[in-house]
Amino acid sequence: MHSPRLVLFLLLVLPESAMALEAKTYDVINRVAVEGHVLPRYDGLATATAKLEQTVRVFCAAPVAGRKIETLQQAYHDTADAWQDIQHVRFGPIDLFFRSQRFAFWPDPRNTIGKQMAELIAKHAKGAVDADILGRGSVAVQGLPALERIIFGEDAKKLQAGPDAVFRCGYMAAIAENLHGMVRETRQEWRATDKGFAAQMLNPGQGSDPRYRDAQEATLDLFKSLYTAIELAADHKLARPLGASADDARPRLAESWRSERSLRNIQRNLAAAADLYATAFATQVTDKSLDTAIRDAFTRAQTSAAALPMPLERAVQDDAGRKQAEKLAADTLALKTMVMQRLPAALQIAVGFNALDGD
Repeated sequence: MHSPRLVLFLLLVLPESAMALEAKTYDVINRVAVEGHVLPRYDGLATATAKLEQTVRVFCAAPVAGRKIETLQQAYHDTADAWQDIQHVRFGPIDLFFRSQRFAFWPDPRNTIGKQMAELIAKHAKGAVDADILGRGSVAVQGLPALERIIFGEDAKKLQAGPDAVFRCGYMAAIAENLHGMVRETRQEWRATDKGFAAQMLNPGQGSDPRYRDAQEATLDLFKSLYTAIELAADHKLARPLGASADDARPRLAESWRSERSLRNIQRNLAAAADLYATAFATQVTDKSLDTAIRDAFTRAQTSAAALPMPLERAVQDDAGRKQAEKLAADTLALKTMVMQRLPAALQIAVGFNALDGD
């Protein structure tokens, strides 16, 4: 057994590669994650929000009684899909100016969105909603959850008839313009050639005040993103509506219950996490049994999500649906636990907190 002095001596003289993964390992993780996962997903979100903005404009230009809600709802779903695909990346330009919260303010346990939207609509008089002013206002009334309220359920009919139809369309157009503007700015700030966030992440330690001191720090942000996607699904999007029993279930705490896409959100989150793991981390995990275990855990969670026979909003209070929802919750929790307990050690990164702390 080595003495404490010998252990200290070995720590001082052993090459750095013996104490941590080689720096080039983190360089590889960061490059493939940014180029193969992050940037393409912001490109997809920019495309989706541009289409949403155009669809809303066409919709609002049509006569009130002849407007087709279905085209609007499809554009919303496409945008929501693209957002769920990149929602887990909470660092970088999306973290500036409250963009993430402005894009999708959730959870909203106090119904702040409903209260503030009702006030905004009630006071509209003859005015219109300006996208720039909306973007500088409350996060509750300018994102996807606000848009969902306008175009799904009973409120959707108010776009086709009633005294508020014109104002509601203008408000919806301002939301769509604001969403696309945020994504366009975020994407540009990632891709800027010299001082863009991608350049900072892939070239750490440069300049007088670098965002990252070394590649390992950047990898830590990517790990947090991986974990965030799973934790969002397990602890927030599933646990909140599921409750302890069917009697305890609260379906309206599901993320997107009005559009009945809460399960779809979870499926997109799990798929995004699985892609980030496979793209960036898997090839650098030298313990192949661990790699197999993580991949299997992803497969179990995704299979459970695919097997849910009805929307989550209904499943939590349905005998057959609830059983499968509980299995999904258990599989997702197991995946979260495995990723947090075993992957950081394999990557030799220190994780003191995660990206959801304080939410």
